[in-house]
Formats: sequence, structure tokens, C-alpha cells
Amino acid sequence: MSLRPSHIHYVEQELWVENRLGIHARPAMKIVTLAQQFEAEITLEKDGVQVDARDLLAILTLDSPQGTRLVLKARGREAREAAQALTRLFASKFEEI
Repeated sequence: MSLRPSHIHYVEQELWVENRLGIHARPAMKIVTLAQQFEAEITLEKDGVQVDARDLLAILTLDSPQGTRLVLKARGREAREAAQALTRLFASKFEEI
């Protein structure tokens, strides 16, 4: 039996909502659009509630005002790339003023 290297990656990291208005429809749509670009299962978790990062309404149900801590979990071939891109999006405060 031969063991092949796994091409499945897993990333888990903390994200903070820093923009003044928190995650409302526009930032949620940016998260969804970005998540759809990667071959990975991506979830966001708040207080034990986990939602698919490709589901706009589910993201909005997390109720994430400024200062909220979220946990990003990504699994799949492009998990690392997805986590890096989403981290950059959160760090940019969703490009809001």
C-alpha cells in the first residue's frame, strides 16, 4: 500500500471585524464573492455558530458588529489561499471608510 501526499489542506484562524458598520450586506457579499473563487470549503464561526462563507443570508445571521471575533475555517486544495485572501479582505475593513 502506498501513501500519497495529501492535497487537502486545513486552515483555522481568528478574524476581527474592524470596519465601523460591521458585517452588513455589502461586506457579506464581498465575503461570498471571494469565497466562491476558491476550491475549498470555507466557514465562519461566531460563538459556536458556524455558517458557509458562500451563503450571504447565513453570514448576516451571525450579527457581526465592529469588534466581533470570527473564526475562519477552510478545508480543501486552496484552503491556504482562501484564508489569506479573506484575511486581507477583513484587514482592509472591506474597503469601507
